[in-house]
Amino acid sequence: MLRLFCFVALQAFKFHTMNWKKIGLYILLAFGFSWSVALIMKLTHVEYGSLTSTIVLGVLYMPGPALATFIIQKFVYKEGFKQYGWTFDKKKIKWLLLTPLIFIALFLLVFVVIGLLGNTQIIPQFGQLDFSQEGFNTRFREILSSKISADKIKLPNLSPVLLFVLMLLQGIIAGATLNLPFMFGEEFGWRGLMLRETQKMGFLQSNLFIGITWGLWHLPIILMGHNYPHHPHLGILLMCAFTIGLAPIFAYVRLKSKTIIGVCILHGMINATPMLFMLYVANANELYSSIAGWAGVIACGIITTCIYLFDRQFVTDYKTAE
Repeated sequence: MLRLFCFVALQAFKFHTMNWKKIGLYILLAFGFSWSVALIMKLTHVEYGSLTSTIVLGVLYMPGPALATFIIQKFVYKEGFKQYGWTFDKKKIKWLLLTPLIFIALFLLVFVVIGLLGNTQIIPQFGQLDFSQEGFNTRFREILSSKISADKIKLPNLSPVLLFVLMLLQGIIAGATLNLPFMFGEEFGWRGLMLRETQKMGFLQSNLFIGITWGLWHLPIILMGHNYPHHPHLGILLMCAFTIGLAPIFAYVRLKSKTIIGVCILHGMINATPMLFMLYVANANELYSSIAGWAGVIACGIITTCIYLFDRQFVTDYKTAE
């Protein structure tokens, strides 16, 4: 992955009109802030998954990209933030309303990939979709048994299908409300400064470069156990594959909505629903059967291909889009 990053970076330097000083300073500051937080957590023996780690990561690690953007624009270049999505265009509000539909399409497509490759045993590692009451109850107990005693576990008195819909709706609401400010900490950097400063590279190269950089930014917390606790080293590569897949979709929402809010909402929804894969996929494998696994990477690739094929005007205008 490091070699790929270097190759993309070298190719990117062909675009001499880009402000590589600003891009380099952003990467240095964003990584510096966030990785320093991870180092302090390591030195102070803060266990990943604990309440303390959740607070530290949410309040100090995740805002690193936004903090880097703020410092660069406010104190180094002394410019405003409008060009980085600090706007709200009422004429584009329909794209904010469509964001949940894009999320649902991505989310359900991940489940379809799992069903097609896992349930058919083409690639058993994807697990199997299982909406049965018995299967749901078993996985529900397994998840809660590590937190509370078995005799205190109360099974929900609703069908698994109805619960699936309700939890999906809950994730959409959480993504647009509670998660939104935390996602701004990331997106003001990646879909704000980085997207705007790399647009001249074009749709594919810009998002490949952003995707690799964004993925590597996660490196310390992946090693701690984030998303892939049983495969931390492979998890670094998979996270980069996932962020490369997500980057074009996030760029699409960011530029279509003309505001950073749209992509913050989409990011928040994705982060609010990982539990659904644990509840509805039997024999799940963290590297395959989740939105951050290969199922998600494939689903992102399909949606990006659809954007490329069916909205060629967006792809063509990407370099100059506001």
